[in-house]
Amino acid sequence: MKAKYESLFKSLKVLKVSLQGLCRSAIAFTLASLVVLSSFTPEANAALFAKKGEVLSTKEIQTLVNAGLTGNYLTDTTDTIKMLREAINLPEDAENRAAVKTSARYKINAYVSRYRADREKSGLYSYTTMLTALNTLAGYYNGSVKRAVPAKVRDRLLQEFDRAETALTQGR
Repeated sequence: MKAKYESLFKSLKVLKVSLQGLCRSAIAFTLASLVVLSSFTPEANAALFAKKGEVLSTKEIQTLVNAGLTGNYLTDTTDTIKMLREAINLPEDAENRAAVKTSARYKINAYVSRYRADREKSGLYSYTTMLTALNTLAGYYNGSVKRAVPAKVRDRLLQEFDRAETALTQGR
C-alpha cells in the first residue's frame, strides 16, 4: 500500500514539473508573439507623450524619454543646468509655463536615472550637488505645475547649479 502511494506521489511530482514547464513555455510563446505582432505596426502612439489623435514615431518617443541626454556626462549636466535655469527663471505669466515644467520634469527624471547607476559618475561632487538641486526642484514640480518656485528656493537652486558647474570644470 505504501509503495502504491509513493509511486502516485512521484507521478504527481513529475506532472507538477511538466505543468510548470508547459506554463513557462506558454508564457514565453505569448510574449514572443506580442513582440512579433507589435513590430508590424509602423508607428507607435504613446498616450503619455502625444495628444489624442497625434502619432509619434518610436524615435520621437525615445527622444522624449531620454530628454535629449547623450550619455556624455559633462554635456548632459551643462545642458540640464541650462534648461532648468530657464525653467525656474520663467515669468509667472508665461504662456508655455506648463510645457516647460513638464519637459523639465522629464529632463530631471532622465538625468537622475541615467547617472544614478553609474558608480563612476554618481560619486562625483558635481553629481551629488546636482542631485540635491534636482530633488528640490522635482518636489515643486511634482506638486503642481501652477505653483511657482519661491524666490528663496530659486536663489538656492541657482547657487547649487553654479557649484555643480564649478565642480565640472574642476573634474569633480
